Amino acid sequence: MRIPGRQLQKSPYAVAALLVLMLLATTLTGCQNRAATGTVNSTSADVDGMLAAPAGIAASYLTGQKLYLSDSNCLGMPQFLDGTLYTFSHDATYHYMQMIAWEQATGKKLWSTSISDGYYVEPLVSDGKHLFFLNHSTLTCLDRTTGATVWKNPASAASPFPFLALSGISMHINTQTHLADRLYLLGEEVRYIYSDSVVEEKGRQGVWIFDAATGKSLGRIDWPALTLSANSGQLLCDGETLYASIPELDGSTSISAKSKYPAQKSSLAAFDVNTNKMLWKESVDGEAANLVKQGSTLVFIRSAAYADDWLDVWKIGWTSRSAKRLWTRKVETVLVETTPEKWPITSFAVDSKHVYLQGNKGALTALDFATGKEIWKRQFASSRTGLVGALVNTMDYGKMIDLNPDMILTTAGSVLYVQDGGGLVAALDQATGKELWNKRISKVVWYPSEEGKDGLFVLQFVDKGFYVIFSDGKVDLWK
Repeated sequence: MRIPGRQLQKSPYAVAALLVLMLLATTLTGCQNRAATGTVNSTSADVDGMLAAPAGIAASYLTGQKLYLSDSNCLGMPQFLDGTLYTFSHDATYHYMQMIAWEQATGKKLWSTSISDGYYVEPLVSDGKHLFFLNHSTLTCLDRTTGATVWKNPASAASPFPFLALSGISMHINTQTHLADRLYLLGEEVRYIYSDSVVEEKGRQGVWIFDAATGKSLGRIDWPALTLSANSGQLLCDGETLYASIPELDGSTSISAKSKYPAQKSSLAAFDVNTNKMLWKESVDGEAANLVKQGSTLVFIRSAAYADDWLDVWKIGWTSRSAKRLWTRKVETVLVETTPEKWPITSFAVDSKHVYLQGNKGALTALDFATGKEIWKRQFASSRTGLVGALVNTMDYGKMIDLNPDMILTTAGSVLYVQDGGGLVAALDQATGKELWNKRISKVVWYPSEEGKDGLFVLQFVDKGFYVIFSDGKVDLWK
């Protein structure tokens, strides 16, 4: 959401809230959709969408957990996976985090486990039997039924260089057991030497491969040109091929700049998962993020410092050794304060026929998947909210402002779900953009302080319905 008149400058608190919304988008659909062969699409929910408005709340329960959805550290972010709800709470020191599993349908508490040094936990991934997550560059595997630790692997234990993971976990699923047999991480070994200036020493860099059953290292695909920037690369596995967006090192860029700005260049590469051999590599301007594979096509946002962001659509697999860009479209961004640092304001979703792209000031556009031609466009209204919070100027307390949408988009069957970021959920016909229904779930209140926002929630779509969990731990099933 954007405060009017501040499109070119943004407070740190607004940035923190935007990061929360981005993380909400990553946790929205749980496991990546694999309904179609070769499809790994986190913007799609493999359920029947709701063609008619929900009648109301069919079931409700309380977890009793305070979920800090607007916390700038992203603590307490819930996730729905495999029919289970996972919540996180922390102690007063923020040094220990409790992870709790709940039966999604009933709210029955299944188990809880303590995660030490739990400042931040990357989004969970699951193969149905195990949960895998990355915390402070330590890989952990839990039994999904009991929460017991199956194994834990500090990736840097065998090296004098600390291991820095640059991407979340990507899994390879064994086609016979239907369980994960390999885990992939993009990372590097690096340590800093502090004297008159900060000097970095690098060890091994590349794509790290771990045995999903034991956590032991299975090797590495060496890649010596990584840019040192946490969460700047991405991996995606479709079962046969591992796709990688790898930021490339710019020797003229300072360490602090590398951690703040997207890389000017990156590689888009594909590897055979059986041999770890590279199939093809293409150079792209900027960093490729939010990878979606729909059939034989890759879709992602391409972002670079001092440049515009673009939506890229690439055809892959048309030969075994190459890929080509089908089309690209400029997307809108905002500047953070007075620096060249940019944060994408766009959300996108993909199905077999369209790419849905958020524009500025509440515009939503459907583009033809094959050509990029505009099919329809729909305008969403801003929402009115009051300014509250400890740091608000007394004269501005309760002042009403217009907040433009920052959307989360999800496809389900023939329905496109749109969350406007202000508490409204709408369902659109994918072919025409016609609104099927809308429902206000909450009223988001803006806090221009460390508190961020109130009234945020996370959705999990199910067949002809959806679950909602709020920051107070309440869960509602809408049907």
